[in-house]
Amino acid sequence: MKLYAGGYLTFYTPDQKPEIEQDISEPIELTRLLDELGIPAGDVQLVIINGQIVDLEEAVLNDQDTVKVFPGVDGG
Repeated sequence: MKLYAGGYLTFYTPDQKPEIEQDISEPIELTRLLDELGIPAGDVQLVIINGQIVDLEEAVLNDQDTVKVFPGVDGG
């Protein structure tokens, strides 16, 4: 599984790199994986799995998936 963390979510990734590759042996909920990686699910506003926008709470990952997570955009 490949995960791309966009924006400031890289602050939570190992070595603050935007891309993470991880083997998963069985399907896993994205919220659980984010928790294991230390990425706060509450900060994730957009999830794209294999090119499709999906709901964070319903997303389940398999080993061959490509996942992109992004925080909300704010500012002044």
